[in-house]
Amino acid sequence: MKNSILDRLNTYFCEYFSGATKPTARNLFLLIITILTLDTFRSVRFAHSHVLSKLADTSLNAYYYTLRTDSCDHSRWSDTTVSKVVKVVPDSLETQPLFLSIDDTMVEKFGKKFELCSKLFDHAAHNGSNYLNGHCMVSILLSFPVLKDGQIQYLSVPLGYRLWDKEKSKLETAAEMVRQAMGVIGSSRQVFLLCDSWYPKAEVAGLINEFGNLGIICNARVDTAMYELPPAPTGKRGRPRKYGKRIHLEDFELATPQSGDWKIGVRPVLTRLWGERVVYAFVTAPKKGGDSRRLFFCTKKPDEITLDYSLCADERMRKYGEEDISYLPLACYQLRWNIEVSYYEGKTFWSLEEYRIRNREGIERLINLLAVSYSAMTLLPYSDETFSSYQSFSAQETRFEIGQQIQANIIFNSFVESLETVKKARALVKLLEHHIQSWIRKVQKL
Repeated sequence: MKNSILDRLNTYFCEYFSGATKPTARNLFLLIITILTLDTFRSVRFAHSHVLSKLADTSLNAYYYTLRTDSCDHSRWSDTTVSKVVKVVPDSLETQPLFLSIDDTMVEKFGKKFELCSKLFDHAAHNGSNYLNGHCMVSILLSFPVLKDGQIQYLSVPLGYRLWDKEKSKLETAAEMVRQAMGVIGSSRQVFLLCDSWYPKAEVAGLINEFGNLGIICNARVDTAMYELPPAPTGKRGRPRKYGKRIHLEDFELATPQSGDWKIGVRPVLTRLWGERVVYAFVTAPKKGGDSRRLFFCTKKPDEITLDYSLCADERMRKYGEEDISYLPLACYQLRWNIEVSYYEGKTFWSLEEYRIRNREGIERLINLLAVSYSAMTLLPYSDETFSSYQSFSAQETRFEIGQQIQANIIFNSFVESLETVKKARALVKLLEHHIQSWIRKVQKL
């Protein structure tokens, strides 16, 4: 159906499967259509019985084979998403920084048949224990600027997920995902990596030595060793000192910005995380309710951040930049929370925890199909004029609207195909009743 909703979606998603065979590409595309159509993607069997069988006569086993075969490299799908993001950013915003966020999340699974399923510590578990049986996934999220009513607004899309297999640390996995994204972004754009206090070390901390346009803004442990800049050479014999005097959180003088709920202290320091590189330490404390201090680092000088804060729709970015440019990294760090939002939305609306495939390859391919679908609902309104009316919608709202159109297409197609074989009016009436009742049941479920 030329220019139909399915045709427009196929044009968008075909780039992801350009290296796959035609049957594999078709099956993966139909799985994405099913993800967008169903309220909950419970399983491949459920998807086949409710949607896939109405779109094609492909057997159920063919979709299982598509998910577990190695004929399509799903690890490269994130490259396509990044390239689509770069195209979506307006030319007038090319100098604005991009933000990558890394973190990991856990999915509880029952039984021992799932590959890589193990006992994991979860400080946020709500099952009466700090341990759960399941999978740990490392993921990466990209935040990019768009113009809305003449102001800069940052949107976020998940790029992909990888299962932690314990043969490689989460730090190594996260660093690989960042390297892959940076390879597509290139060296001409300023990029910041946002992460919590668990990630800024080892392979992740060393990424700034590999990419000159990459900086890190991170939360850090409050007991992280910090030092003043090295003293000037004395001219005496012996090796000069690499670090100055040890600094503690209490040594920071905290100012009270007019905006925000935090008192802030900033100073350049040296840490063993980045060797002899000068980084900027931020210590914060609440304006009200005690003196519990938190520590943050930024590996670039605050006034080197190319963000045009005066045009930002976010009030904190704008006010922090206008009051004191040195506060700007803290305002940028709040974008890291978007990865937590993506976990919540993925598990609540996109069936991230619902997979029932047992082998690693199938699990990773399915959850990355979910990530591709989720990202598309944010990018489509900006990359295809047909969907531009959804720019103010959330990813879930866009998915619902597109899913409704897909359902209407499926019903119309099946109705026309059945109508071609109808010979008597009674049969036509029964057919109409069947489709109307089926539509009513679907609407009631929604």
